[in-house]
Amino acid sequence: MKTDWLFQEPIDLEHKQYVLLDYLQKLDKNLNNLKLYPQFQEISLHLASINLLIEKGQYLTLGRQLKDPDDEILISDLIPVDCPLLTKEEILEVYNVCKYSTENLRDYFNHAKAIWDIVNDTVSIEVVQNPKNIEPKQGLFFLEYKEKTYLYEFIIKQIKKDSVETKCQIKKICECPKGDFNEKLKSIKTPLIKNLQDEEVHGKLIVFTVNHNNNYPLRETLLPIVKRKIMNYMIQSKIIRHKNLTGKI
Repeated sequence: MKTDWLFQEPIDLEHKQYVLLDYLQKLDKNLNNLKLYPQFQEISLHLASINLLIEKGQYLTLGRQLKDPDDEILISDLIPVDCPLLTKEEILEVYNVCKYSTENLRDYFNHAKAIWDIVNDTVSIEVVQNPKNIEPKQGLFFLEYKEKTYLYEFIIKQIKKDSVETKCQIKKICECPKGDFNEKLKSIKTPLIKNLQDEEVHGKLIVFTVNHNNNYPLRETLLPIVKRKIMNYMIQSKIIRHKNLTGKI
């Protein structure tokens, strides 16, 4: 559902209730199957957009096309747009739709947040190699899923120069046992990490293993949570290290 759905004809409370109900039914189905993304981000976007509309008469749009279920929405992606010219009657209808939608969307946000909390608490990451190599903000992680072991690479990048926003990109490299990935890495084409095939490079990378219970959808839930945990670990570890180096605790 696009964020301009409120202004699509007809602007009528009863019609918009049906539109929202159809959207919420899809959300409900995905959340009941423990699929968090992109639903969690979509709900947050709609709530933020409606709040902006009530406060400033603007709604939010995305400045780019999202590429996958967990393509992170950043502040820099959000573009405020003035709402179209409306009659007094239409303004009242839009306001009533906003009130109705906020209540329903907030319920689904709380539902999604509860699922997120459960997954976040039951998924953990553990450093198994080169724990101190956090400076490059890149590395590897193993993930066992449905009796197979996969190796992923990750790289954390600054979105723009002089920007505080960062983004974590991940890419599945291969399926392989934990103790047998050196040879596999040499045959990888177009990795995210430069010269990943070189043992001098991958031999020094930090490596994580993921612990979980196999009950969550891979692309829509497990990988998004893992990605965020790794990014938090790398950023927080760097902050702690710098504080220790300067003697400030």
